[in-house]
Amino acid sequence: MQQDFREKISVIVPVYNVEKYLDRCIRGIQAQTYQNLEIILVDDGSTDESGKMCDRYGEGDARIRVIHKENGGSSSARNKGIEIASGEYIGFLDADDYPDETMYEKLYQALKQNGNKTERPIAQVMSRDFDEQGNLLKDAYRSSGKLNFLTRKEMFRLLMLHEGDSSFCTKLIRGDFARRFRFSENRLNEDFELVLKMLMEIEGVYSLEEAHYNILIRQGSNQRSGFKPQLYEAVVDNSDFAYGIMEKEFPGLRRETERFYYFQRLDYLLHIPVERMKPNNVCYRKVLHEVRRGKRVWRENPFLQEKEKKNLIRLSLCPKLSKRVHGVIMKIRERRNG
Repeated sequence: MQQDFREKISVIVPVYNVEKYLDRCIRGIQAQTYQNLEIILVDDGSTDESGKMCDRYGEGDARIRVIHKENGGSSSARNKGIEIASGEYIGFLDADDYPDETMYEKLYQALKQNGNKTERPIAQVMSRDFDEQGNLLKDAYRSSGKLNFLTRKEMFRLLMLHEGDSSFCTKLIRGDFARRFRFSENRLNEDFELVLKMLMEIEGVYSLEEAHYNILIRQGSNQRSGFKPQLYEAVVDNSDFAYGIMEKEFPGLRRETERFYYFQRLDYLLHIPVERMKPNNVCYRKVLHEVRRGKRVWRENPFLQEKEKKNLIRLSLCPKLSKRVHGVIMKIRERRNG
């Protein structure tokens, strides 16, 4: 059956110093089997050739709109894109990642084939992680090929168990709904909070268990570039925000949310350098106090693994010593493997 392309999809791409990866991303969007696209490239003050590359692509493809702005971060760039997007649907991509050519057709079909209901304005696909050499690091969490509808409670539960996907890059959102929201600027890990805010206003999300989005895990990215205070403080803030939603909306998911709450705190403690573990570090002091105070809760939680509980015990009793010992062990392993 011939595809109907009457409705436009706006794809917003924040661009900042990604000249090495930008060609693959833009070409991946241009090659989409769903053809009626508005491709919005937001150059967020790049200091390499990325901005000029955007202009060249804009000159060669009438679907591409290019914005140049002062550096303000990914959220600022996304918000600028939302302001000018004219599509009936809106999607977001990161400029160092790339989509499979059928991604937006699959997402569009997921919404349209199910009646495009007002209360169900979001569809998502699965993702894979690759390194810079093209090696698969992590495959899709689910790959059954099924299209499921996850109620907002089910979606919330999956997020609390780290089995859900909070990324906006795997999603397509009906435009009138997306325009009601903006990303929080001047913070990292911003997708999670906004996904939860959106969930509170809809019935749920269509989820296609097929991998169509490819994530590049690269040196210098947030995942690989060491401790970033803003990132890990956001990890803690997100768990606080989720806990508040659970108490108001999903009290039956208390154990799952407590699992998320303490897992996020463990993540913070595992990554913070010893030299930052000081009494005047407000976030560190708060996290350590909450882990110690909640010992009985996390020790009895059925969703936390025993390894995670052991780490919480060590870090709550002797945080600095535990970090130093762990550092020595890691160095020994690196020398053996090297």
